[in-house]
This record gives sequence, C-alpha cells and structure tokens, in this order.
Amino acid sequence: MTLTVSPPVKIAAICGLVFTVLVFGGLRTLGGKGSGSTAAPHVIHHHKFGTGVTAKPATKPATKPATHAATPKHHATAKPKIKPKPRPVVDLAAVKAARTAGLPEAVAQALGRSNTVVISLYDPYSQVDGTSYAEAKAGAGLAGVGFVGLNVLSQRDVGKLTQQLGLLPDPGVLVYIRPGALAAKLDGFSDKETVAQAARNAGAGS
Repeated sequence: MTLTVSPPVKIAAICGLVFTVLVFGGLRTLGGKGSGSTAAPHVIHHHKFGTGVTAKPATKPATKPATHAATPKHHATAKPKIKPKPRPVVDLAAVKAARTAGLPEAVAQALGRSNTVVISLYDPYSQVDGTSYAEAKAGAGLAGVGFVGLNVLSQRDVGKLTQQLGLLPDPGVLVYIRPGALAAKLDGFSDKETVAQAARNAGAGS
C-alpha cells in the first residue's frame, strides 16, 4: 500500500524541521558561550566629591632638574684696628722740679704726668690699709689725677717724706701738686669720694 502525503502537510513538516534546527542551533551557541570564560561585567566607578578631595592631575608634572644653589663666598672681614692708647706726655721739667723738692722718685715721675697726685700710705700687712689703698686709688680715678702707693715700711718709698713731714699716718693720704707742694693730708681711712674731693680742691687751688 502506498502512503500519499498531501502538499500542505509536506510544507508544515519542512517548516517544523527548520524551526527545530534553528532553535537547537541557537541553544548550542548560547550554551557554548556560557561554558567558556565568563565576560567581565562593566563596572561603573563613582568618584569622590566634595571638600577635601584633591583632583589628581591628568599628567605628571615635569620634574625640574635639581640645581645646586651657588654657595655664597664669605669674604674675610677686616678686623678693626685697635688704636694703641697714647702714652702720657711726661713733663721732664716737672719731674726735675719734684726731685729738687725732695720727693720720692715715684712721686716725681707721677707729677711729670699729672698736675695733681694722690699718695696712699699703707702697711702691706694691714687689711684696713689695703681697703684704704683701694679707696684712694678709686678716688684718684674719679678726680682724674695721678696716683702713687707708698709702703710705710719701705725706707726707699717714704724715707724722704719722713724727713720732711715727720711720722707719717698709717693709713693716710697725701695730695701733692706741681712743682712739689703738699696740698692736702688725710689721716686714717678715707673713702673714695673724700679722696676725690680733696684732689679736686688741690687741683683748683694750684
């Protein structure tokens, strides 16, 4: 017996076969992609914003080549010249006049450099005399006059004065003016102000 298929049925069968092939092929294609390496999803990055966020520069700034700063040359500083203190002018005539007056050499030399001279008479073994000596020297400095210290235990220092004045005060202060005259005599301890005033008065009267 022969099976006869009508044309409409043939067309429907062909269409169904084509559809089946297409569907099956599509599934295999999708399945093949899924079984391999999974494609990385596209991630959207959100940037920070607001205060305190520093924008990064698009390009790295060119780095300047390091340069060595020129070292300043230190010029040698000229040291200020220290002027030597001028030597006091010695009046040889005044020195000679004081020697003629019978004064000790130290006093004669002092009168050659200053019109007025303060003499401190002291015992080197006495503490009080040491203080008196310091005050007399300071007083002479205040008055701007010459100063000489004479040891009462030394015949060379006070021998000539003892011949003229007799027993010398210890401690004591004598004030001499040119050419070799005794202008003031202070017995005992005298502070610098007293000595300075006596020297000024002697200089004013000379």
